[in-house]
Amino acid sequence: MDFAIIAAGVTIVALLCEAVIRESLALAQRFNWSGAFVGLSILSIGTSLPEILTQVAGSASILSDPATLHTMSGLMLGSNIGSDIFQQNFVLPLVALIGGVTVARRRREEELGGLIAASALLWVFAFDGLLAHWEGAILTLTYFAFLIFLTRTERPPHARPRPHAPQRHLLFALAVLTISFAGMAAATIEVVAAAERLVSQLPLSASFFGIVVLGIATALPELTGAMLAILKGERGISSGILIGSNITNPLLGIGLGSWLSTYTVPAAVILFDLPVKIATAALIYAFVFRRLRLNRLQAVLLILLYFAYLVARQQFFPADVQGG
Repeated sequence: MDFAIIAAGVTIVALLCEAVIRESLALAQRFNWSGAFVGLSILSIGTSLPEILTQVAGSASILSDPATLHTMSGLMLGSNIGSDIFQQNFVLPLVALIGGVTVARRRREEELGGLIAASALLWVFAFDGLLAHWEGAILTLTYFAFLIFLTRTERPPHARPRPHAPQRHLLFALAVLTISFAGMAAATIEVVAAAERLVSQLPLSASFFGIVVLGIATALPELTGAMLAILKGERGISSGILIGSNITNPLLGIGLGSWLSTYTVPAAVILFDLPVKIATAALIYAFVFRRLRLNRLQAVLLILLYFAYLVARQQFFPADVQGG
């Protein structure tokens, strides 16, 4: 039954993602938005809903039972950061191998600089082993400041919007996006629950379980959305989804969670997971700095680094230990 739930969930997410990409393209045309902007803003938030909802649910569990603080913190941080590393080090290069990943020159610092800065800010706050309420608030507000900055830099003052579509079509597009994102989040949550049941008896630490199982499962909307966008020839949307999600998750996802309940941070997250995420983000920035794209050799290297990370993670950090 759990395998059937996972298969059905993956199918539902794929179908809904197709509708999301179609309506997002319609909105981009209506408002003269670039594909990268749509991916970095609307789609990155929508596809990150499973990670965001997971953080909120985990924080609610901590508040209702403070004794679960350490375990739930490791699980929540592991799922969020694991989703990011999976997208950044596996999905992004996989998309590059299939259809190419490109970054617009005028968006290079915003996308890749934001990718590095979001994780670096989280790392600074987590370094003492605790994400306090005020630190979660700063992470969340930083994300909204990033969105405002994106909006203000998207359209030059002299640019003119494309001809407006009928108002009915705009409302229809917004309704489809809202319903589809909600459906994707619900389907992904069921996939995560089924995956939890399947591996519940495996000897994994809470944060490693979050990194591998929950991280990959909650990245399903981003994976599907990026693949569908690349198949439609929308490289800007594809890279925008993946890079934008890696900015949304640490700032908005973990920000909201720690704002609500606070998190204790396992040593593995401080000493290994976040440094790996920041280092590989810097590596991606170096790869695309000149040619604004990932080539096949660079993509293969990132995928190999992902598997090396998983092996090293379990080898050197087999159990969760509170940082600090």
